[in-house]
Amino acid sequence: MIRFIPLGGFLGAGKTTTMLAAARLLERGGERVSLITNDQGTDLVDTQLARAAGFAGVGEITGGCFCCRFEDLTSVVQRLADQVNPTVVIAEAVGSCTDLQSTVVRPLRRLYGDQLHTASLTVTLDPVRHAAIQALARQAGGETDLAYLYRHQLDEADIIAVNKIDLLPAPTVATLTTELAAQFPHARVVAYSASTGTGLGDLAELWTTAPTGGRTAFAIDYDRYAAAEAELAWTNQVFAVHGAGFSPSVWAATLLDHLGAAIAGEQATIGHIKIRLTTPDGSAAKASLTQAAAPPTFDQHHAGPAEEATVTLNARVQVSPAHLDALIDAAVKAADTAAATASSQRAGEIFQPGYPTPVHRM
Repeated sequence: MIRFIPLGGFLGAGKTTTMLAAARLLERGGERVSLITNDQGTDLVDTQLARAAGFAGVGEITGGCFCCRFEDLTSVVQRLADQVNPTVVIAEAVGSCTDLQSTVVRPLRRLYGDQLHTASLTVTLDPVRHAAIQALARQAGGETDLAYLYRHQLDEADIIAVNKIDLLPAPTVATLTTELAAQFPHARVVAYSASTGTGLGDLAELWTTAPTGGRTAFAIDYDRYAAAEAELAWTNQVFAVHGAGFSPSVWAATLLDHLGAAIAGEQATIGHIKIRLTTPDGSAAKASLTQAAAPPTFDQHHAGPAEEATVTLNARVQVSPAHLDALIDAAVKAADTAAATASSQRAGEIFQPGYPTPVHRM
């Protein structure tokens, strides 16, 4: 029987890095792991990374979250089972999705319990993002729609996985895990770093040992949920960059620095921004930005020199779609100017997610 591991958590929490690192750990232990990515749009950086990692099958659900594309999810799991026969499937949900217990976990257990062993729902958490959302709620004098969605993600978790502990002092991590355990007593709280591997084994062990009864259904205001998602403009774009011996890593960093500074100046929230430049020989530079005032982080470097690269850009930012388009346009021009490159016309839509309509709610 396939062990299905559902992975949730807010945008930028490190779900993809966690998924890839955990998959490597599980494969070293003898498992055969397949991965499923998920997004509101197409052309996903996460899918490119998962496929480049060489795991036994990678599936992708686009055009909506798992709850609204439930049949697509089960079809992809079945295809992976038929083609590569994995023992474990890790599936990361859209970062703005919640109510996964009622719309994904419970329906999978009830309808496919003889084919899948669905593990406890894990929700990843970025400590810096957590502190920022808590501070925003205090400044607003109440829980914003975005904070409401974020809290519900944690409230339905069986496991709260506190990621990026390598970036914080140990006493800060200890205080945070204690506070989370008190606020969400139903959940197991585990601290780890997906990038260094510290504590990752503890998280993987919980996927086997934690109770799998799941949280009982509870009320969620779908109007507030939809309003929170609609605060963010989403875009997945693909275009080409040409130049004479440029560095893809430097080009990506310049774009993200320019874009982050512009967003910081408007005091807008970045859900996440991911960019990957792939050269014809398959080499790649991949960088991410989750805080407007912070430097980008790199998962892949390509110092160059390169003559051309295909760029995949995924961005979720708390501005209007038209404004996000203008911000990206200015950032691309800044990167081209700095690197003496030329970029082609960008392809890909910019939108706000529609109202979530789950197939099942149990």
